[in-house]
Amino acid sequence: MKEMKGVCFLHSETGTEGGRWAMQQDGFTDEDGYWSYQGLQYLEEGDDFTVFAEDGSVLWHGIIHRDSKNGRIPRQVIRMGKLINDRSWKQQVVGGMWVHWIQKGMDPEAWGELFIGEKRCVLRRKESTAQDGLLDRLEHQPTMDARPWTREELYERQLESGKKSSIT
Repeated sequence: MKEMKGVCFLHSETGTEGGRWAMQQDGFTDEDGYWSYQGLQYLEEGDDFTVFAEDGSVLWHGIIHRDSKNGRIPRQVIRMGKLINDRSWKQQVVGGMWVHWIQKGMDPEAWGELFIGEKRCVLRRKESTAQDGLLDRLEHQPTMDARPWTREELYERQLESGKKSSIT
């Protein structure tokens, strides 16, 4: 079991399409003192994770069980100049931020509070090969809610799209 110490936070940047619960491992900074990506550890299914208060007491300890279904709400999109709820594209929200999952069985807002203020944490993870890690991440990717299209429906959509483009 590999043990990593650092601070926990919600990692989000352009292209992540929502935040990921993470920790920044101690000792990984660049020459300017900023955190480096080498120390970034996303929390994964089965991780043994502990978050500490400033006085060193344990705020939370448990095994990570990702829940990417409960509490999802429709994302808002602009269609034909109007803001609408897209019922086929749903995601969880914690503290006003889109997230990829929440801790199973825990209040989302209480979970999110653990990641505010760079609290100290310890992450214990079973050591695995790179292939094991990739397979685990693929297995726990959230499923999309897009409905499957039949070949005929796709053909019809293509014909309709061709008609629209020849009109304009």
